[in-house]
Amino acid sequence: MPGRWNREGDRSARETQILGWILVVPAMAAVSALILYPLVKGFQQSIQSGGILFGELPGYVGTRNYRDVLNDPTSRDAMRHTLEYVLLAVSLELVLGIFVAVTLHRVFRGRGFVLAVLILPWALPSVVSGVLWRRVFDPDNGLLNSVLLHLHIINQPHVWLASGRGAIVYITLVHVWGVLPLISLIFLAGLQSVPDEVYSASAVDGAGPWRQFRYITLPLLRPSMAIALTVGTLLAISIFDEIYVLNGTALNTRSILIQVYNTTFVEADFAHGTALAFVLAAVTAVLGGFYALALRRSTV
Repeated sequence: MPGRWNREGDRSARETQILGWILVVPAMAAVSALILYPLVKGFQQSIQSGGILFGELPGYVGTRNYRDVLNDPTSRDAMRHTLEYVLLAVSLELVLGIFVAVTLHRVFRGRGFVLAVLILPWALPSVVSGVLWRRVFDPDNGLLNSVLLHLHIINQPHVWLASGRGAIVYITLVHVWGVLPLISLIFLAGLQSVPDEVYSASAVDGAGPWRQFRYITLPLLRPSMAIALTVGTLLAISIFDEIYVLNGTALNTRSILIQVYNTTFVEADFAHGTALAFVLAAVTAVLGGFYALALRRSTV
C-alpha cells in the first residue's frame, strides 16, 4: 500500500507539473514575441551602421554607435536635463507625499472627497495634463500671465518656458502634479499599517507630534519610502509627454527620452536612436535593481 500511494503521488505531481507548463508556455511565448524578440532586434540595430540613408552600407560597427551618442553634446545635455528632472521631481514627491499622507491619515469631515480629488490628477492621462497646463503657461492668453497681470505683479506677459532652468522647473512641477497622488497613496497605505497603540504609548511617555513623526513615523515608513522612491525615479526618467506637449523638442528642456524620439523618428537615425535607448534602459535597470535591494533591506 505505501508503494501504491507513492506511485499515485508521483503521478499526481507529474500531472501537476505538466499542467503548469501548459499554462505557462503561452505566456512565455507571448513575452518572447512581444518583448524579447524586439529587444534582440533592437540591440542588433544598435550595433550596426546607419545604413543607406547615411551613405554607408549596413554592417557591424560594434560599440561605435554607443560611443557616438555618449560623446554627442546634445545627448549629454539631454542626460543632464533628465538628471535634473529626476532629482527635483523625486525630492518634491517624497516631501509633499509624506505631508499629504500624514494630513489625510487623520479622519476629518470631507476626507473621502479630498481623496477623490487627490486621485484626479493621476487618473488623467499625462498628455491631457500637459494640454491643461499649456493653457496655464501660454504667453499670450494663459491663466498664469492673466492672474499676474491683473495683480500687477508683472508688467507684460512672460514666456515661461523660454529659459533653461526655469522651464525645467515648471515642467517638473507639472510632472509632480500628476505623480504626487500615487506617491501620497503609497505613503498613506504605509501609515495605515502602523498600529495606533504605538502613538498612544509614545504620547504617554511624553513624545510630542514632532518626536512621534521623527522617531516613529519616518522609520516605519522606510518600506513605503523605498517603493515611492523607485516609482518616482522610474517615472521621472521616462518623462516624455509633459515635455513634448508643453515645449516640444526644444533643446532647453529636452530629456533623454525626447532625444531618443528625435534621433530615431525625426532624424531617422535608427542605429544611434536604439543605442541611446539601450543606454537609457541600462541605467533604468541598474537603478531599479538598486532600489529593489534597498526595499529588501528595509523590509528585513
